Amino acid sequence: MKRILIKLSGESLMGEVSVVDKEKTKEIAELIKRVRYKGIEVSIVIGGGNFFRGRSNQDMYPLYVDTMGMLGTTINALGLADAFRNINVSCIISTPFDLNGLIPKYSEEEVLEKIKDNVVIFGGGTGHIGCSTDTCASNKASMIKADTIIKLTNVDGVYDKDPNKYADAIKYDKLTHAEVLANPEIKVMDIPAVKECMDNNIDITVINFNDKENLIRVLSGEELGTKISSYEK
Repeated sequence: MKRILIKLSGESLMGEVSVVDKEKTKEIAELIKRVRYKGIEVSIVIGGGNFFRGRSNQDMYPLYVDTMGMLGTTINALGLADAFRNINVSCIISTPFDLNGLIPKYSEEEVLEKIKDNVVIFGGGTGHIGCSTDTCASNKASMIKADTIIKLTNVDGVYDKDPNKYADAIKYDKLTHAEVLANPEIKVMDIPAVKECMDNNIDITVINFNDKENLIRVLSGEELGTKISSYEK
């Protein structure tokens, strides 16, 4: 792999007291630094669930709900960028909206140039209401021509049903995008995101992030979690 996009949940930054915990962000930044040492270009799409989950507040005005979520992801991007700065890893934050000089605005061409020497953190989602950070991940992975999206979760892969609810849930080692789209019980990413990955031949790898070493292991070629690709392999 030469270029990857990591889908990171906002909850992964949470500590016992702080919603953006200094030690948690440092741990993640140091892990990504090790990935960069492998010669892999890294971008990150960060969620905002540690601040606000839109799908849990459907009684609110949709524009406000989605805007709150997008701002939450931007705060997380800033917290993660600070962790990279503290360990001398060059990074930039890219958002889809103008924050009046608070965060520099980068064009697509500038992002593609800077990713060669910087970790790129995508905050703010897509900038549009009704779109999840899954859609942002597929959009940005397509834009930067990533080899794969690595989705870091609290389960060890993709199952035929929720393993937290059903003891007989069966884990998949490999799937195709088409198989995911054909089975609504398989919950990986939003349908539009999976379809975009299929259309652009971008693999999706789902691994458990409770053990941070899993990211290094899968990037070293070890088969972990579930791999979703356009063709059976």
